[in-house]
Amino acid sequence: MQQRNAICPCGSGKRFKHCCGSIGARAETGEISDHQLLTALKKVDDEHIASGIQPGGRDIMNVGKALHSFGIQAILMGPEHMVPEISRRAQRINKTLFIPKELQVGGLHLGAFLFRDMFCQLYAPIAYGTIRIDFWKLLDLTDFQKAWLAEDPEQLAMFADQSMDMLDFGFGWGEFGHGRNMNARSKDLIWRAHSHLEASAATAIAGCDYSGTIQSALLGTELALKAGLVAHGMTDKELGKRTLGHNLSALANELARLEGGFDHERVERVVAGFPDYVESRYNLPTPGRIETGHILMGAQYIASEVTRQFTNRNCRQDDPASRSRVYPA
Repeated sequence: MQQRNAICPCGSGKRFKHCCGSIGARAETGEISDHQLLTALKKVDDEHIASGIQPGGRDIMNVGKALHSFGIQAILMGPEHMVPEISRRAQRINKTLFIPKELQVGGLHLGAFLFRDMFCQLYAPIAYGTIRIDFWKLLDLTDFQKAWLAEDPEQLAMFADQSMDMLDFGFGWGEFGHGRNMNARSKDLIWRAHSHLEASAATAIAGCDYSGTIQSALLGTELALKAGLVAHGMTDKELGKRTLGHNLSALANELARLEGGFDHERVERVVAGFPDYVESRYNLPTPGRIETGHILMGAQYIASEVTRQFTNRNCRQDDPASRSRVYPA
């Protein structure tokens, strides 16, 4: 048997325990078994649950911590040839610990897209480095339905515009104020806008309560516009004045006065088609599925348009070859 303190026979000049006899080296030659990996992954998963980390967060964290317990500095992301076999093996085993749906969404922002009269999920994914995002893969339609959508120029244009909005807002709400000296209140308001718009999309997708979808969409729109105004120094007291309050048109007018790049005319057309926030809570009849879908997608557009003013996120500007916006008209 090779003595651990002896010089390694591979000729490296290192002691065997620091070279071919190390845990990391044994891992690469398969000496750390799947059973050992599973045991370590279960242990760290229990620790992460106790720390309150949700399944989507534990997916990668489990692997890194489990491999570290074997003395391995894990490389978990990058081109396949750069990720060691032990890391790929640990990731495959770790995924068996979870119900697949708990790991499916895991994005930066959940939105909804209206296909014909059906709501489907569309979201901004978590991404690292230089990437190419294929939104077709983030849309929960069948291959047949995707082909059907692509046959309709109007639906396809709407999908393209909403996809870019989802990217701009999904990545941008967390970066609100990029390059500016932004106060904490404006960031809090854009976070609240994100939360209400996610709730609106989730309610629409589940098909539970379209009145709830509309209320959350309207509130998300209001909070996004107010986040922009607070970024310019407006106080909560000023926002609460009767001339502003829940008046989306007045809020949009005020933001357009302060932000020259704001697409005011289009935003005005969108909010003109929205029901009154207060009246819709008590008196107005609930709109049908298609109208509800356009209210929600209009809200998603406005939130993204606000966010574009306060971040460097702008898909259309970043890609000069992209066509002009079609939706909302």
